[in-house]
Amino acid sequence: MKIILALTIALIFIISADATFWSSRVTSNSTSWSIQRQSQNLSFDCSQSVQGKVSPVDYHGRRLGSYHSGYQELKVNDVRLRERTSAMPGNYSFAEDIYLRSYTTNSIAVSITKQADSPILTVNYAEEWPVILKSVRSIEYSGKGINDREFAGNNLDYVGSDFLYNKELSAQTNVGLLLKRMNATVLGLVTNDTLVSANFMPGMETRYRMVANTSGIADLKYRLTGSSYDFVPGIYPAIIEGEERYVGNYHIARSLHMKSDFENATPIEYGYPCCFAGCSDLFLPEGADLGFSAKDVFDCGCCRVP
Repeated sequence: MKIILALTIALIFIISADATFWSSRVTSNSTSWSIQRQSQNLSFDCSQSVQGKVSPVDYHGRRLGSYHSGYQELKVNDVRLRERTSAMPGNYSFAEDIYLRSYTTNSIAVSITKQADSPILTVNYAEEWPVILKSVRSIEYSGKGINDREFAGNNLDYVGSDFLYNKELSAQTNVGLLLKRMNATVLGLVTNDTLVSANFMPGMETRYRMVANTSGIADLKYRLTGSSYDFVPGIYPAIIEGEERYVGNYHIARSLHMKSDFENATPIEYGYPCCFAGCSDLFLPEGADLGFSAKDVFDCGCCRVP
């Protein structure tokens, strides 16, 4: 959708077999604001474990060097999980369980209003494409060196840990990411064609627990972003953020809980009381048993489990 204040409106909304996408842009003479969203009806479960020794092998008369590398990335409607691992010769074990559900049946609601006695034009967006992503992960290593990175993002918020150049490493993480809805509001002053404000307001929750024993570099970071858009640099400034670095041998324990609720956000007509019923605890239980089914997560009469 492209909106030029009080002039024209155009909509971009694409539905394919792979995903559902929509975008909108509000433009004035001097400033602009835009949004892009993409999700799909998706069910994904993954459980894996590896235990062994990173060591050279003989292949067709050649001696091949030893290393391990791992890559994983999940992204649905700006709910993200990213992992990178590389290891030199040594003893290595890894286990992870991932549970992901997303849902796009509900339509997007857009309203444009202006009171007769007011110069303010209001554009409201309401989206209810819920996502739940859970991950429990453990890694153990002893050898010549390992780098392991993990990043969890929920729309504009994130938390991450990087373990670099560790010869001894043990780490366990438990991540829970929940997106319930998204509302956005843009205000424009039609008398001089100026955008007054823009607010991006996802209803979401992030939980993160990590315990690690490190022997190299440990970089930890997190960010909680505000809802108000700053037009001049074109960003949403952080309201809370932190970065830490530890070099040496450390035992590190960290627990973060970030939650955003916007009670005055514009509701969609059909409401949202039933989706994600029973998911007040975002953490996966210890071990492989997730403890609930897709129906437990999307316990709605209007929802069909993918």
